[in-house]
Amino acid sequence: MIRIVAASKKPTWIALGIALVLQTGLISFQARHRIDTSFVRVWILDSLAPLEKLVDRSTYAALYVWERYFALVGTHDENERLRHQVEELRMQLHQNREDMLELQRLRSMLSLSSSDTGKTVVARVIGRDPARSQTITIDKGTVQGVRPDSAVITPAGVVGRVIYSSNFFSIVQLIIDSQSAVGVLLQSTRRQGVVRGTGGLSLDLDYIDDDNDLKQGDTFLSSGLDRIYPKGLPVGVITSVGPRRGLLKMVQVRPSADLGRLEEVICILEHPQNADSDEPAQGSANP
Repeated sequence: MIRIVAASKKPTWIALGIALVLQTGLISFQARHRIDTSFVRVWILDSLAPLEKLVDRSTYAALYVWERYFALVGTHDENERLRHQVEELRMQLHQNREDMLELQRLRSMLSLSSSDTGKTVVARVIGRDPARSQTITIDKGTVQGVRPDSAVITPAGVVGRVIYSSNFFSIVQLIIDSQSAVGVLLQSTRRQGVVRGTGGLSLDLDYIDDDNDLKQGDTFLSSGLDRIYPKGLPVGVITSVGPRRGLLKMVQVRPSADLGRLEEVICILEHPQNADSDEPAQGSANP
C-alpha cells in the first residue's frame, strides 16, 4: 500500500519541476531579450480612448448646460432690474444737468434784476405760436404786475414787449415781429436810431441820425426814448451793411438775445425813473 502512494506522487513532482525550469528559462530569456509590447498599448489606447472622449464630452456638456442655464436662473431678472436702475440714474443725471443750467440762468437773471432795470419779475416761457413764431406765452400776468407794454428781456438783451395780459399769463411780441420797433443808439458813436422786425430772424435799421460810420460788428443799445425798454440794454449787432436804399443804407441786425431758445425771461414792471410814480410808463411800440 505504501508503494502505491509513493508511485502516484512521483509524476506530480516531475510536473512541478518541469514548470519551474520553464519559468526560470522564460525569465532568463525575457531578461536577455526585451519583448515588444507596443502593439498591446496601441490596442488598449484605441479601445479606451473613444470611451474617455465620450465621458469627457458628456462631462463638458453637462457643465455647459449647468453654467449656461441652471446656474443662471434669475440672472435675466437681475439684468432687467440693473438696466432699469441705469436708466433711472441716466434720467436723474440729465435732470440734474438741466437743473444746474436753469440755476445758472436764474442767477444771471437775478443779478440783472437787482441792477438798475427797475422792478422786475422772472417768468417762464410756456408756449410759442407755431403759426406765428414772433410771439411767446409766459406764465406771469396782471396778478404779478405784468401789463401790456411791459418790457421783456434776458441778460443777453432785449426780447420784446407784452401785448396782452390775463390774470396769470401774458403774450409777448418779440422784437423780430414785423410790427415791432425799438428805439436804439449806436454804442460806439451814440447815434440815435430805430430798428424794426422783419418777421424773420433779423432786424432792419429803419432810421438813424447818420449812417456813414456804420460797420459790421457794431452794437445797438436801447435808447430808452420809446419809454418801453430801459436805456442801455443790448438790442442787436450789425451783421451786414449794404448799399443805400433811398436815404439810408441797408443794414441788417442780429438780435443780441437768442430768441429761438428762450426758456426764462425777465419782465420789467417799473422803470427806475418811474419807481416813485403810481402808474408804470406806457408807450407805443412804434416810436
